[in-house]
Amino acid sequence: MSEISTGKTRFPFGLTIATAIAFAILCGLGSWQLQRLHWKEGVLARLEALKTAPALPLVQVLTAEARPEDLAWTRVSVDCGDVGGEPLPLVYGVRDGDVVWRAQSPCAVLAGPYNMILVDRGVVPGLTGQVAPAPRAFAAPRRVVGVLSPIEQLGGDRAKVLERFADRKPAPLVLMVEQETPALEGLTPTPLPAEISNRHLEYALTWFGLAVTLLFIYAAMLWRRLRP
Repeated sequence: MSEISTGKTRFPFGLTIATAIAFAILCGLGSWQLQRLHWKEGVLARLEALKTAPALPLVQVLTAEARPEDLAWTRVSVDCGDVGGEPLPLVYGVRDGDVVWRAQSPCAVLAGPYNMILVDRGVVPGLTGQVAPAPRAFAAPRRVVGVLSPIEQLGGDRAKVLERFADRKPAPLVLMVEQETPALEGLTPTPLPAEISNRHLEYALTWFGLAVTLLFIYAAMLWRRLRP
């Protein structure tokens, strides 16, 4: 039975369980947003520090036995070896609200367990808003200075691109080019996000506010039911 009789009134047992479950879910969502807030503040702090950070050798960074997410937003430099092969598909991204297409190239490097890293060389001009443009060939990267980013944070189809090089043990990171030597004409390097919003505290307060509101509504209904 969903209700327990107490004289002339009945305790809403089923409603209480449903309220408790909903309250737990709302509090869980609020706690998750607080965790995201802590993570986002760390990202923003690293981006701020990156403005003056020197470039570290990529081999040194990748052999540090750190988790890929801990290496995010680290400036590195590397001399790339030529991997060769067919042109890679362009990878979509979003810049200033528009769909853009970014050039990818493999970079051969011996760094701990990895033999290769994917290099994002920038936005290809003239393709904004297009759907699935054909792959384009670019000269292999040589000397690169850029910023590391975990592949899962970038979106696009970079994971599928890396599947082509599974036998080469690619690093689970993307090197976002800031500068190449020699420079590659026709591409626009955009290694960092144009803007990163941080509204997680607002979202957390919303979820916690809904949880408190739910308790007030439940208490009011309970009082109306059980009052003499």
